[in-house]
Amino acid sequence: MIPANALAACAQVAAIVLISAGLPRLLRLSAPGPQYLFWRVLLAVCLLLPIVQPRVPADIVFVPAPVQAAPPAADAGVGPSTVAARIAPFDWFVAAQLIVAAGIGARLARMALGIARLRRMRQRATDPVKGFEELQHTIGTHAPILWSADVRHPVCFGAWKPVVLLPVTLRDADPAAQRAVVAHELHHVKRRDWLWIVAEELVRSVLWFHPALWWLISRVQLARETVVDELSILVTNARRTYLDTLLAVADDTGFASTPAFSARRHLFHRVTLLSKEGGMSSIRVAVACSALFVALGAGAAGALWAFPLQAPAKQTKPPRDPLSPEMNHRIAVEYWEKANKDLSLTPDEKLDTVLRGIAAEDRALAMNPEYVPALTYKNLFLRMQANLTTDPTRRAQLINQADELHEKTIALRGVPPPPPPPPKPSSSSEELPPPPPPMPDEYRRHFEELNPVRIGNVPPLKIRDVKPAYPPVALAAGVQGIVVVEAIIDGAGRVAGARVLRSIPLLDAAAMEAVEQWEFRPVLSNGVPQPVVFVTTVNFTLK
Repeated sequence: MIPANALAACAQVAAIVLISAGLPRLLRLSAPGPQYLFWRVLLAVCLLLPIVQPRVPADIVFVPAPVQAAPPAADAGVGPSTVAARIAPFDWFVAAQLIVAAGIGARLARMALGIARLRRMRQRATDPVKGFEELQHTIGTHAPILWSADVRHPVCFGAWKPVVLLPVTLRDADPAAQRAVVAHELHHVKRRDWLWIVAEELVRSVLWFHPALWWLISRVQLARETVVDELSILVTNARRTYLDTLLAVADDTGFASTPAFSARRHLFHRVTLLSKEGGMSSIRVAVACSALFVALGAGAAGALWAFPLQAPAKQTKPPRDPLSPEMNHRIAVEYWEKANKDLSLTPDEKLDTVLRGIAAEDRALAMNPEYVPALTYKNLFLRMQANLTTDPTRRAQLINQADELHEKTIALRGVPPPPPPPPKPSSSSEELPPPPPPMPDEYRRHFEELNPVRIGNVPPLKIRDVKPAYPPVALAAGVQGIVVVEAIIDGAGRVAGARVLRSIPLLDAAAMEAVEQWEFRPVLSNGVPQPVVFVTTVNFTLK
């Protein structure tokens, strides 16, 4: 069951019990038999309603296509510790299920211990109680009745061969009192109440966490006792003696695994009913019962309407090409905005956002391979992914893919590509990508003084932007590309220092001059301005 349905089912049961709790008293229904029937029907409705009721159809959930932008092992984060497996969020529903299962196990173990204790009591009780053969014949039972020094209340138990155990303290009681006690327990035997008690305790054990069901089961057991009280008084024809015996035995308390002859939590209600000699007329009983069951039906319908259960959401694959290239690109732009502006993202969450953006642009390019906006943003996504990658080989591969997309974008726009780089000297061994350049002395000094927090390539909100001036020499030579710069922002939002991570020699000075004039909204940590360091790009494109 899904968490929402579990809560809705508990709310349904609580609402039905709350609506029905005061109905018997409101209708002044004092007859034990109809009350017992009503509480049992109410318990059955509460148990069966979450199972048999129709479910409200849920919306169809489309299963998103898996992201295949990069192998996860190489892009697990920005530091060595993130190469390990990602930690899943804490699942409160699973934790609640474990707590419920532990409670069920404890309750069932307690029941098993109680039954085992009753069996030991039965084995040690060997002294039969004599003189009640005529009472057994009248009631229609043949259960053994034994004296026991282990029980402090009368107890009857057993499914197929029930037995009645009487405390030895009852030997000195008046014969009429003994007859009242035995009649009560024999009626339980005849009605097979032990099986109902075990079933109710099993329900209480499984649903131990729901207070409304605890209260409802208590009412069922109280109603059963009042029914047996009336039957016993009819057999003994001694209401006053029965009432005195009930009060006398209830003065002593002790362990009993079943509702005993003198359950103290029900004593006041039972004594009140026994004190009333008059009964309800048949018409009043019929009218009250009809009103009870009509109210129960209305309460159940209201609970279903207020707290409906939902059918499991149908998962299906999205239709082929459900969106246009423009719509897929718009989705990718939303991922781009989130990756750049949401400072609460962890490195793993940011990487996941980048991969989703790449997947959206891949869907757009699958529909239109020459869709320039998708090519442009995928280029940016790949560079951001490269900055989040710790493997140098993988980082170089991502940058090369981004450069290819950039060149394709330039070709589609009708701009001639830059001249090819000079050939590299041949080498027998495969070259590794160059390591990051060392920090210049001034940059290192600012870094050590400010001790900034690294936030990757997600800058704070820029409040002053300065575009780089295209150097005439680079313009004449047709040099273009992207200069990658790492910048330190102090607590006031100004650029305190910058260095070039990926160089284009003719463009580096112009990129640094522009970046050093940028201004940002200060980053706050617990209300205090926090220096930060991030990686940004300066794009030079021939027009």
